[in-house]
Amino acid sequence: MIGYSMDKALVEDLWQIASDTIDTSEMDAAFSSYLRAWITIGVQRMIRQNRVAPPDLMLAHANLIKLIRLLKKEAMYLGHPLRLDNITLRATKKRLRLRASTTAFELWPFWPHNFVVS
Repeated sequence: MIGYSMDKALVEDLWQIASDTIDTSEMDAAFSSYLRAWITIGVQRMIRQNRVAPPDLMLAHANLIKLIRLLKKEAMYLGHPLRLDNITLRATKKRLRLRASTTAFELWPFWPHNFVVS
């Protein structure tokens, strides 16, 4: 099993990727906390599934970037392209649920298809 310091380091690594991908967008405090929690849950899922090999880490990095891009796109649709907040998050989750119900779309470990459908 992976130790506490390793999963904490992985959370920090993924948070840094999220921050870099968000770039100049403004995040409110609630959104920031929720995104960090989402990343933490994703890391816990990776550890539980024993998927922490380099290919799994690369997939998690790529899917986190996809998720952030979806959030930014949704913010643009909502008319505030430079601000990420809980309204953006709820709208993105709704769009992901709709998308996942029609395709085998997933953003493992952050948004697995089986979690959305159930």
